[in-house]
Amino acid sequence: MSKSSRQGLLERFQFPNSSKLWYEGDSRTASLGCERCHYRDTCGGLRVGADVYDCLSFCNCADSTRCDNVCPRNVEHFIARFQEIDGVSLDSVPVTPKLTEIALPSTIPMIYHSYGRTRAPSVAVVALSLYEFIDKRTGELRFKSREAILDRFKLADDVTLILSGTDDDLPLERWWRLPDRESVPRALKGLGVKLITTPNYSLFDDVPRTDNIYNMKRIAVVSSEIQRAGVPCGLHVNARTDRDWDRWIEFLFKRDEYQYVAFEFGTGAGARSRMLWHVEHLCRLAKEVGRPLSLLVRGGLGALTMLSEVFSRVVFIDTAAFIKAQRRQRAVRSGPRLLWEKSPTQKGEPIDHLLDDNIGVVADHINALLCERIQSR
Repeated sequence: MSKSSRQGLLERFQFPNSSKLWYEGDSRTASLGCERCHYRDTCGGLRVGADVYDCLSFCNCADSTRCDNVCPRNVEHFIARFQEIDGVSLDSVPVTPKLTEIALPSTIPMIYHSYGRTRAPSVAVVALSLYEFIDKRTGELRFKSREAILDRFKLADDVTLILSGTDDDLPLERWWRLPDRESVPRALKGLGVKLITTPNYSLFDDVPRTDNIYNMKRIAVVSSEIQRAGVPCGLHVNARTDRDWDRWIEFLFKRDEYQYVAFEFGTGAGARSRMLWHVEHLCRLAKEVGRPLSLLVRGGLGALTMLSEVFSRVVFIDTAAFIKAQRRQRAVRSGPRLLWEKSPTQKGEPIDHLLDDNIGVVADHINALLCERIQSR
């Protein structure tokens, strides 16, 4: 599910070096306890640097009944979660209609709110947080009309809206607990939302693999619910092992209704020593699925050129232009690098021009990176 958030939970031990928990493929032998595991075919087994007998070595709870990870040592919780997702197989995810692909630019700015602004940013497409559309207390849709959205975020009347499902665990879990998840994407379509990327349920390295398997299935289930509502969906391909990537490839190979995948490099996957592993598997996915796929990506500037070689389109969801403008920082291109300089404003002065400048400079930088693909051909 996620790292346990129960208050007062005591752990027996922790692994001090997280890189020792990274999957290392054939360079490591499989953990001994994986040999007879019921989930071996689905999981693929552990091959990590840490000395662990099997993935239950990551069950650190002094009292497993108080933990909300999907772990066989909390039997009642474990069974309920797997019943909730109709088993571990991705084959049971309902098939969806194939939807019309939408035109997207190479860079889409993420807009978080309207503070410090007086007008709409000068862009045709913006990304908003999926979770800003749901009331935290009631689980109901916050907006009754498109006009209410445009007013809340100060957006242009003709702007194209896409929603990003990447966030911290709590908003993701609130989405999963909605009383009627399938009705919400239908309502969002009615509000003019053109595309949604799925919640990026976490695949932590220091939890039992059954928790990872559960979260992969949840990503697939939510993607199906969104697409069946008539909204194109970017399937968030979170993965911890080679076998996880194999399962996403197998799923997408069978399901040609998916035209978009999503990935986020902003947290663990963005670590310099781990990023290449994810990039290589994303490239493998694009090649082995065998049809054009568009990739919506957050973070990972250094990977864009390589990814653009194999995906039909790479769309960069830019979170920096907005956040840096709020901090009064201006984007500056310096050769192959994107830098940020202090750009203070007068008290009460809006940041609209600074935001527009940042969005434009970031877009130019991304286009330059993607042009390397064209020039190298």
